[in-house]
Amino acid sequence: MCLLYTLSFICLFSDLMSLKLNQKTLTLIKRAKVARLGTVDQKLYPYVVPIVFVFHENSFFIPLDEKKKTVNSKNLKRVKNIEKNPNVTLLIDRYQNNWKKLFFLMIHGKATVINGNSKLMDKIHKLLISKYPQYKKIGIGNSCIKIEPTKVRFWSNS
Repeated sequence: MCLLYTLSFICLFSDLMSLKLNQKTLTLIKRAKVARLGTVDQKLYPYVVPIVFVFHENSFFIPLDEKKKTVNSKNLKRVKNIEKNPNVTLLIDRYQNNWKKLFFLMIHGKATVINGNSKLMDKIHKLLISKYPQYKKIGIGNSCIKIEPTKVRFWSNS
């Protein structure tokens, strides 16, 4: 961990290679309702989409749900990108007018698409319904993106 003084702000960066997340970080993850998923296509162009997620057993799970889409879930650009290159970034952040409350959590990881029914998918579905009650009316689907973090960077302006 190091302190970096820039433009009179104190920035706290920490790389958590062991991924033993402290309670503050876990609380930020649990409270976050939305994040951004960054992938790279085969032409090396970045592709970023807003997503919902749950965190379970040190991994992030992003549903490939049944909300209205222009293509079926298997043909989503994020899924195609992950099939070609599993390296992803997940960004969880909070903007406030009071800049002393700004933070971001950047998670680099390896993504895979999980398909089918299993005890793990049942657990993920229950967690998603608990966090996002909208899923009681919209199908969650039988697939999700699983991200296993390899590096976590946290920044806070407090």
